[in-house]
Amino acid sequence: MHKSVLVAAALRALAVTSGAAVVAAPLAAVAQDQVAVLAASIEAAVVQAQADAAAQGLTGDAAEAAVEAAIQAAIAASGASPAVAAQALSAARASLTASGALSPAAVAAVGAVAAQVQAAASPSNAPAASGGATGGAPLGAPPSAGGGGGGSEYRPAG
Repeated sequence: MHKSVLVAAALRALAVTSGAAVVAAPLAAVAQDQVAVLAASIEAAVVQAQADAAAQGLTGDAAEAAVEAAIQAAIAASGASPAVAAQALSAARASLTASGALSPAAVAAVGAVAAQVQAAASPSNAPAASGGATGGAPLGAPPSAGGGGGGSEYRPAG
């Protein structure tokens, strides 16, 4: 009888594990779809921003700022996580580079946004929070009596 209980438990565990694997596959596909959609959106934003900058006669830093703003707007509109945005930026950069569609200003803009996204994705690179009390006893700790740490003489303030 114990053998049948063990077999039933093993079969349930196998069913749960295989069910989790089936669920994980669609989630990975959804993430890839998000990357592909955002990459296409970034590519379109870069091409349009370059055309607009050229039509306005913008060059150098001004053209870079226009392209950078367009990329940031595309990412913000997507609501994508920094990880998805980083993958999409990489894919968009590769596609635009392969097609020869990146101006020098756009190359710099894509690099600048990629650095910003990378910083957002890596909170460990952020500076530590400062301020607050340092050292000393934690708040709410009884004052030191000078020996033994409280013992029977300790009376809470009341």
